[in-house]
Amino acid sequence: MEDKGEVLYELKPSFNFIYELTMPTGRKMRSALMSIILAIVIKVILTFAKNYITGYNNELLNTIYNVCNSIMLIVIVLTIILFIARVVFQILEYKGISYKFYENCLVTENSFLNQARKTIEYINIREVEIRRSIIDRIMGYGVIIVYTNADKAYGSATVLYAIKDTQKHYDIIENIIYKGKDKMSHLKTEQKSNSVIDEK
Repeated sequence: MEDKGEVLYELKPSFNFIYELTMPTGRKMRSALMSIILAIVIKVILTFAKNYITGYNNELLNTIYNVCNSIMLIVIVLTIILFIARVVFQILEYKGISYKFYENCLVTENSFLNQARKTIEYINIREVEIRRSIIDRIMGYGVIIVYTNADKAYGSATVLYAIKDTQKHYDIIENIIYKGKDKMSHLKTEQKSNSVIDEK
């Protein structure tokens, strides 16, 4: 593996339960939470319905109620387990994500389950953007988006999600990126000049 030198700065996403529920990355958590709420609502309706069923003193209705009640209890337990699993999964995934800034490049890595690694040379970075919605600002979070020359839209850019104290980190990494970009540009200019002199 090519030696990229010393890591000048490292960022990791910061997990916050409330904030995560508002993020695109928290959609599985939201769906599991909605399933719990729906199951509890149905259980409450069944509890209220029991009074009417008891009044009829019908054994078939009582049997149907007991079966439905047992099923809903099982569903509630399973959805709670699923929700907890989703939260734990997200926490572990965030622990495996890192954004490392070297002198000449950014390396994004996800070492949780399926490993993914991407290296972006600063010379190829077109723009660095910070985005913070109202919720982001209230919670003290945000995203940093790195566009390369190959990226045409937000969806194809490299997005650094769930960054706490976004503005502070943005200022630091923007400085690192543009210093590295300038240095690489000067080196390429010098190499071209030297090659022209050698040709002469």
